[in-house]
Amino acid sequence: MSEPTESLLPGPICSLLLFLATSAEEKALEEAAQEYGVEFRKDAALTRHLRFFGLSQDAWRLGTIGGETVVAIGASRDNGRAVMGAHGRLGSAAKAVRCLAATGAQGILQIGMAFGIAPGVQQIGDVLVSALLLPYDNRDVKPNAGRPGYVNDYMHMNSDEPRPSLLERCRREKERTRFSFNIHIGAMLSGAARIHCAAYRDELLHSVPHGNEEIVGGEMEGVGLLAASLKPDDSVWCVVKGISDFADEQRDNVIKEGRKIAPINAARFVLSGLVNDAKMLAEGKVA
Repeated sequence: MSEPTESLLPGPICSLLLFLATSAEEKALEEAAQEYGVEFRKDAALTRHLRFFGLSQDAWRLGTIGGETVVAIGASRDNGRAVMGAHGRLGSAAKAVRCLAATGAQGILQIGMAFGIAPGVQQIGDVLVSALLLPYDNRDVKPNAGRPGYVNDYMHMNSDEPRPSLLERCRREKERTRFSFNIHIGAMLSGAARIHCAAYRDELLHSVPHGNEEIVGGEMEGVGLLAASLKPDDSVWCVVKGISDFADEQRDNVIKEGRKIAPINAARFVLSGLVNDAKMLAEGKVA
């Protein structure tokens, strides 16, 4: 901690954090904020405050919207390159723990890009919301009953539920607002793999336990947010991401266009929910 203690701001800084993992996601949130008339402002004092806690990410204030004081935290970077996923000193787990300590926030929304699992039913740019998170890296790898190869056994994997108030806001927004894209609320796979293989995607789809929720897609950062919950029944997170690809052999071709659409649709959905909640509060309705 190289910054002087005078750099510290009185807390809490905000109630809700919006996490971003790539440059495309940062740009998308800025564009969506302009569309919805929401503040999107860097603050030198906030930057100094975050540096005191070892946070090197860019940060933006979005003001108070829908009963939340909102701050966006940008991508972690190593030598200028965005770091995705949950692991390491720059991963989403470390980021979540440090940011909650630095800001006093009560919730984290991870916004950005995800993979879908049902091409044809789902479309590039559709938005996924986590009603359940499935950390699929937790598995037993076993021999394949005398045959060549091995099998992955996911039965010991524990699923996790998001913060109820964040999920409820997403459900509310899905019901009250018509978008040009579809919203899919369900279980989301989360792990370290960058998947370019439909066979592996389908193995996860058919083998990972998902309770009463339908699996709607997967991503890389959500599993790290589990580290920020202090108690088993006190989740602080929810994941909201647009579909950029379908984790198959065409991923690298599709994602070039998908990354232009997916993150801005996710950002639109989140900001629309906050803005509409603000309208409800102004009308004396309970959001």
